[in-house]
Amino acid sequence: MKIEKVLVIADQQDKQQSALAHAKSLCKRTGAKLHIVAFHYENLTKFAAKLNQEQRDDIQNKIISSGNKWLKSEIALLNLQDDSSCEVLWEKDIVGWVKQHCESHAYDLIIKTGHRSEGLFYVPTDWHLIRNNLVPTLIVAEKKWRKKQTIMVSLDLGTHSTSKQELNQKLLDAGITFATNANMPLHICYSIPISPVLKDLGIIDKKTLVNDAKSRYLPIIETMLGDYDIPLANIHFKAGPAAKVIPSIASKCSAGLVVMGSIGRKGITAKIMGNTSESVLGLLKTDILVIQP
Repeated sequence: MKIEKVLVIADQQDKQQSALAHAKSLCKRTGAKLHIVAFHYENLTKFAAKLNQEQRDDIQNKIISSGNKWLKSEIALLNLQDDSSCEVLWEKDIVGWVKQHCESHAYDLIIKTGHRSEGLFYVPTDWHLIRNNLVPTLIVAEKKWRKKQTIMVSLDLGTHSTSKQELNQKLLDAGITFATNANMPLHICYSIPISPVLKDLGIIDKKTLVNDAKSRYLPIIETMLGDYDIPLANIHFKAGPAAKVIPSIASKCSAGLVVMGSIGRKGITAKIMGNTSESVLGLLKTDILVIQP
């Protein structure tokens, strides 16, 4: 995975500026160029009776001016002037703007701080970026990776879909890139689907299922890794639902970043079937890099 041009979504409400901190680290390791954008929007329609258009424009310009001052000070604080361009926008539909902007600009990565609401769940902007954007998106959970953390890649090895098999390779390449740049160990995870009914009836044995998966998929993983070498102990097979297996293994191997795919279901299909990445994101306390086919 190449990382040369990165879109960073800055948020004035994020006191730690986690996205900008990760972007700075990425610049240092890869030499990537950043375009940093901050969004501001206030609904002024309720003041329509009291304010004319000129007054509303004046308020908007003052808010944008204040945002520009803040963003430039943060960029200067992180010494990113030579590595970045920036803009502050009056925009309510962040996801819509990002999609349209990325259609005319070739970004390799989007970085955004994840915002949790209602406990475990992220805000709609995070969900929609994952579902609707075709640029790999890094949702940042912490300002800085701690020592002795790892990079974990979740693969869907049981798929027969060509596009999903190609996505597996993309995910692994991204994991290798981040592990190499951050000088962290790489781990690989595969959650083996298992029917709870058949398991409870004793028709399926989890241990046998795992051993069969290892025999079948380890050679495939080795081929996908190419010259990149990782210990066998860093390749994890576990039977169970992905939404539980992935956070469990991520915790076990002290992952600072989990790389996984999303097929981006929309509409009624998404409501019925959901997205594994979204279910996992609600349980993970790590950064998560989501890549679509």
